[in-house]
Amino acid sequence: MSILSFTRAWQALEEQTTIHVVLPNQIDPKNKLQVLWLLHGLGDNGSGWLRKTNLEVLTKYTNLAVITPEMNRSFYMNMANGLPYWDYLTKEVIPEMRKLLPLSTKWSDNFVGGVSMGGFGALKLAFTHPDWFSAVIPMSPVVDLTTLPKMMPDFRAIFDGALPDRYLQHLAEAAPKEALRKLRFYYLMGDQDEMKPESDAFAAYLNNRLGLNVTYQTEPGGHDWLYWQKILPDVLTWLLHVRLSDGKPL
Repeated sequence: MSILSFTRAWQALEEQTTIHVVLPNQIDPKNKLQVLWLLHGLGDNGSGWLRKTNLEVLTKYTNLAVITPEMNRSFYMNMANGLPYWDYLTKEVIPEMRKLLPLSTKWSDNFVGGVSMGGFGALKLAFTHPDWFSAVIPMSPVVDLTTLPKMMPDFRAIFDGALPDRYLQHLAEAAPKEALRKLRFYYLMGDQDEMKPESDAFAAYLNNRLGLNVTYQTEPGGHDWLYWQKILPDVLTWLLHVRLSDGKPL
């Protein structure tokens, strides 16, 4: 595998950030790479996936590019009292990385996942741009923004006024239904995670109310890297099956 770090200035943020990239050693110039956009959680950064898991070892067997952008404490939003991280991600990071690297732009070759705040970001990306991806992997996602004061003392940097209620549900309900139903979700949550009740309800909403293709898996584990490291092999195995199915339901 090749590990790359891109540090550059971005117009949206008016500052430099670093994006970490995992690439296969063998790249066929005739075929663009399938790519997993892998998002970090609150208090972490994109390097966490490389420092705290065996991502590099596991992706050796996937022939998959993995992109881990730096999103700070933004909750994947244009912050009310901060920087426009959502614009940075969607209007700069994703298109610019596709210019710099041989990444496929096909929806069937793009997948998005993340942990905690990054799980929220993965769901937001999928609901806002369902035609960009074929698979979504939220791991221990924050799905109820009204819980932010419990975990984030500086949440007012993101939101002025009342915290938005049912934020992800509103995005999902506004998304084009045909594109949304092409997505496959592998939704993972630890049994000891304090946010599990919210995820139980949200996964049921996606499956039963919206009729989406959601595999919801729970098992012993907390809201930490011990759990996320443990489930990472299952995530990549599931994703391998999705990629081999050529965009058709499993």
